[in-house]
Amino acid sequence: MIRFSILLVTGLATSALQAQSAFVAIVNGDTAFIERFTHASARLEGEVVIKGQPRQVYAYDIDAAGRLGPLSLSVYSPGAKPDAAAMQQVQLAVIGDSAIATINRGAGAPIVQKLSSKALAQPVVNASFAAYEVIIAAARRLRTPTAVVPVLYAAGGVTIPVELSGLHTDSVSAQIGTQLSWFVTDKAGRLLRAGVPAQKLTVTRVDGIGVSKLGFHSDYSAPAGAPYTAEPVTVPTTFGHTLGGTLTKPVSASGKMPVVISITGSGAQDRDEYISLVPKGYRLFRQIADTLGRRGIAMLRMDDRGYGESGGSFAAATSRDFGNDIRAAIAYLRTRNDVDARHIFLAGHSEGGLVAPMVAVDESQLAGIVLMAGPSRTGREILLFQVRYGIEHDTSMTPARRDSALARVPTQVDSALNSSAWLKFFGAYDPVATAKRVKVPVLILQGGDDQQVIVSEATPLAAAFRVAGNRDVTMRVFPELNHLFIHQPGGNPSGYASLPSNLVAPEVLGALADWVAAHAAVMKEHGTASPR
Repeated sequence: MIRFSILLVTGLATSALQAQSAFVAIVNGDTAFIERFTHASARLEGEVVIKGQPRQVYAYDIDAAGRLGPLSLSVYSPGAKPDAAAMQQVQLAVIGDSAIATINRGAGAPIVQKLSSKALAQPVVNASFAAYEVIIAAARRLRTPTAVVPVLYAAGGVTIPVELSGLHTDSVSAQIGTQLSWFVTDKAGRLLRAGVPAQKLTVTRVDGIGVSKLGFHSDYSAPAGAPYTAEPVTVPTTFGHTLGGTLTKPVSASGKMPVVISITGSGAQDRDEYISLVPKGYRLFRQIADTLGRRGIAMLRMDDRGYGESGGSFAAATSRDFGNDIRAAIAYLRTRNDVDARHIFLAGHSEGGLVAPMVAVDESQLAGIVLMAGPSRTGREILLFQVRYGIEHDTSMTPARRDSALARVPTQVDSALNSSAWLKFFGAYDPVATAKRVKVPVLILQGGDDQQVIVSEATPLAAAFRVAGNRDVTMRVFPELNHLFIHQPGGNPSGYASLPSNLVAPEVLGALADWVAAHAAVMKEHGTASPR
């Protein structure tokens, strides 16, 4: 998925936490994130690990009134080792009615930002429930049944008044903007359970030895009775790291197999492109591998560099670096006796649909590439649209506030594009210029109601592939499918948490499998690449 977030991060020692308590967040039966923490009378420190996202390590001092003081937050690349350097570090403090963020990125000079806030606002790491344990305890000192507490959210730097009700009871509700949350505490004030009904999220506390047993455990094995196996593989690269992956192999295959290599969307992703926000979890490439495996076609899917079982640095990588990892996967498959080098395809989703043509320019022997919601505009144009769309469809905004927010979008996007190597590359990269150089067969799949890479991007992308004489370009648009290729009329990303299904539409899987099978068959029959 195309990624865009403004994240304020801060400095903290990188030693592993020895937390004695944790919160486990579940969305529709699937673990969404884990927060480990220690809470003493004058100190709160912990870490939040959201599956597939950077690890956030935080620390606060708690003042004499029981409120959270300045926040120290370090953000680490997904899967980073305990002694790895932080991607970013920031100290975030509220002084008067302003917030001061001192941001450190690598060896460069710190950047100081001044944000509008509220007096006595308490900074909170997004997704931290331990912070609310402190906030509720401090509010109860006021000895009133309700209280309004200003909270400064680290991601975005926005201060929101949080209205707490039921402070005289063990069940507290919190109105945070338009969203309602609930909290249950014991007599000592410890937070036991919590929930966010709109997100179908529930949180449960774990204490003591059970904390050490918590973690995300992904299962990439083939389902029982599947007509294919799932082989764990390690892909070597020439960049000093290896890539962990799974090769699904049809049991019925004889001789050399056609293989599809998956390329995930933006953000650190596992080999399934798992997204916990979607109820029951979204696993695009696991579904595709299953579909292909039942059609006699193998698939190699890998964890992104720096995540899961893959080495390397995700934080320092750009789309071109991810392309180099895919080239390494192609080279690896060509060394295997069970893979036909003429039958290697690429299938990329979102940013992966940007990477695949980049690789295909130099890998002219590929059998073809599949682009699922692949962009044709520059990253800057995409981000401008995405941010504006979010503001325009935010029903909680007054017209005046919306107009003001829209006016700030270009400045905010341009500032964000200078915040990392990935964003700099993505913001300026022109997919159309690359598409004009691709000679291998192309399949473009596009959701008609995609609001992240919009449907109008598909036609110019297809035209760009054809402009240099590529005669094997197919485009399919699927009405009422969103960016994830799930049925969702309108396709607003804010609705992903309440989607009625976590499954990719079968017509999309069928179109992909049919196209790959047809091209593999033509190549096998003629012993060469399919005609262009």
